[in-house]
Amino acid sequence: MNYASISPLNNQILKEFKFSSYPDLSLSHNAFNTWKKLNVEKRGLQLRKVADLLEKNKKKYAELITLEMGKPLREAEYELNKTITAFDYYIENAPKFLKNEEVKSNASKSYISFQPLGIILSIMPWNFPFWQVFRFAVPTLISGNVTILKHAPNVPQCALAIQELFDEAGVTPNIFRNYFLTNEDAGKLIADPHIQGLSFTGSDATGSLLASLAGKNIKKCVMELGGNDAFIVLEDADLSMAVEGAIKSRGINSGQSCNGAKRFIVLEKVAGEFTSRLIEKVTQLKVGNPLDATTNIGPLARKDLAVKAQKQIADSIAQGAIAHFGNSVPNEEGNFVSPVVLTNVNESTIAFNQEIFAPVWSVIVVRNIDDAIATANNSVYGLGASIWSSDKAKAETLSQQLEVGNVFINDIVKSDARLPFGGIKRSGFGRELSEYGLKEFVNVKTVYIQ
Repeated sequence: MNYASISPLNNQILKEFKFSSYPDLSLSHNAFNTWKKLNVEKRGLQLRKVADLLEKNKKKYAELITLEMGKPLREAEYELNKTITAFDYYIENAPKFLKNEEVKSNASKSYISFQPLGIILSIMPWNFPFWQVFRFAVPTLISGNVTILKHAPNVPQCALAIQELFDEAGVTPNIFRNYFLTNEDAGKLIADPHIQGLSFTGSDATGSLLASLAGKNIKKCVMELGGNDAFIVLEDADLSMAVEGAIKSRGINSGQSCNGAKRFIVLEKVAGEFTSRLIEKVTQLKVGNPLDATTNIGPLARKDLAVKAQKQIADSIAQGAIAHFGNSVPNEEGNFVSPVVLTNVNESTIAFNQEIFAPVWSVIVVRNIDDAIATANNSVYGLGASIWSSDKAKAETLSQQLEVGNVFINDIVKSDARLPFGGIKRSGFGRELSEYGLKEFVNVKTVYIQ
């Protein structure tokens, strides 16, 4: 697939780009030798220049995000505001995270130091084209590594804009390099001895291939893959709050978020009321031009993604699911999928088992709490889950039974620079964000003095 900006609104080609030549890794290697010698505070001062430029140009970049991948403009603006929080968090906290840790042992002195590895390759997705890149890049860079980016082929202008930020900020040259790589060259990079690690966010199918390649070449990697998150509504839940959370979690990015809720598991005592309220809210969502401030659901990012989602919906209906569609799509040229609540969904339905990247709310009714937990855990994925209940202590106890990397109680699952983010099972391994994410790509070195 070539790198090209194709409007999700009408599928017109906006710009095309040629593939890059295989990277000259001496540029990144030389940058690493300079960058790693700066102390963490000086690296933070340089990264602050990037953050300041991002803040200054937010409006331009938000419009670019919406133009290339179709999310509503206000969500693009929110993404950029969130991106700046990653700079704030790591610039403030990295000196503490990277400080030597003294350990009492039989030695006269022993401690743990945290040192950068070198060049880290990132392969990033289109759905949060700035946030995903920077939530990896900021902690990786501030810890002393340098990075190479292979961004998704449908957001090349976002990739160039990110490169532009580093170039214009006047930071140490080549600590961040974007390339429009072929898949073949990306594979060669993973195998290249100059590359010390890989961070990938995307599908579990692609993640499996990349992780196997990284493993073959003994490279550290972090895999943030797909999700089929459970949204568990208990009998004592505040239904108004739960429905609002359901709309927000599934509606973000027009349904194209790995940590968006996808399976709405509701106890039968409140299932009728929750579902009727949910359907009412979904039918009120406006589908349309993402640049329109009143639009709730924009087009999906690519035509093939819309076709796949429509087939998953149709196949689920053929299996017995009942569809409650919201507003119709405004045109057939764009990658629109009408919002839909699917009821009568069970564990054999495609909508239960597969991740649907579209505005689809799949409701599963269960008899009791034990069934809710078992149903939530009945998935090959394990990214996140939320529990909605007025009994927070009970919900917290139940959180320990869920086979996921993130559990949110009375709120939607979301990433936050202060908290580790990642999953288990086919949702991947390793963590991004927080102190844990920063230490994924450092050498945790023991120093022992007798």
